[in-house]
Amino acid sequence: MTPPRVPDGALDAGLALAAALEEAGVSYALGGALALGVWGVPRGTVDVDVNAFVAVGDVAAVVAVLRTLGIEVDLEAARRTSERQGQFVATWAGMRVDVFTASIGFSWEAERTRVRDAVEGREAWFLSAESLAVFKLLFFRSKDIADLERLVAVRGTRLDAAYVRRHLVDMMGEDDPRVARWDQIVAQHGGS
Repeated sequence: MTPPRVPDGALDAGLALAAALEEAGVSYALGGALALGVWGVPRGTVDVDVNAFVAVGDVAAVVAVLRTLGIEVDLEAARRTSERQGQFVATWAGMRVDVFTASIGFSWEAERTRVRDAVEGREAWFLSAESLAVFKLLFFRSKDIADLERLVAVRGTRLDAAYVRRHLVDMMGEDDPRVARWDQIVAQHGGS
């Protein structure tokens, strides 16, 4: 029996996971720091964020893919956690793998707008810069705000700030503090 593959860092893990999901016909997009890097904002990371565009309770195909890579995942635990939190966590050779499922309507928009790109000669689907911004605003942690400031500064008018704002307002309402913070980031860092 061939021993499980051990990834050489988060990028290698993300790209290997992407290839395995594609081979299995599971729609996905890499997010987090890996997507930030595609959009010109490199940041070190020790984990992989992947959006699997499957309904929250329908994680069996994703778990099967993870298992082909040697990642141990309890299907029922993944299903329960996904239904409760819209994500589940696996570990691959000590590396955290966050699998986000389609727990909100915007997930399907993120699938529609994902972008295919090649990194180190390997192609994969990544969240669009705008979808990444929306998800980071939903999480609204200090590291997400820092990522957004850099993303807006680097992308400038190539980032559709109005699109991000529109989807955020649709989900959270005009008075949500995330909307005000987004407006501030765009004003300070030069988005469209």
